[in-house]
Amino acid sequence: MAKQGSVAPKERINIVYRSKVEGQEDVELPFKMLIMEDLTLKPKDTEIEEREPVKIDRDTFNEVMSSFDLGMDINVKDRLGNEDDGLLPMHLKFKTLKDFTPDGIANQVPELQALLELRDALAALRSPLGNKGNFRKRIQSILSDDKAREQMLKELGLDDGAGSGEAPAKEDE
Repeated sequence: MAKQGSVAPKERINIVYRSKVEGQEDVELPFKMLIMEDLTLKPKDTEIEEREPVKIDRDTFNEVMSSFDLGMDINVKDRLGNEDDGLLPMHLKFKTLKDFTPDGIANQVPELQALLELRDALAALRSPLGNKGNFRKRIQSILSDDKAREQMLKELGLDDGAGSGEAPAKEDE
């Protein structure tokens, strides 16, 4: 149990040294831990005895992590393309803890980053224009007219030359 004058919070590990000599005051010892681990998985030039310890706390964690140049190369099943057995190569770098989040990983993969940008663009388009009745009616009329739809697809660069000829289902108003 921590003394009243202790600086350490109660939820931390507190180690107290009690001397067997009478009259000696109990001394609270700081809890320090040394972890030796090869986190980079890269060959080292220096022997383990010659390596210097690195102090890591919540303020220096990202800086230390960035200095280790952590990363990995992996191949995952390509679920974005049309190929059934295709693999998607990924080269991931981890400089901060945020790089481990789904958004952090997606921003490092060009194919996923393009999809995120498309999603953001569609969300931006939907917000101001989606609630305007005239805009929605005009888009619906363009999509229901085959010639106008083909012209719009051609202008957007999405025309594959095949032309489905089917009009989209109309929404109930």
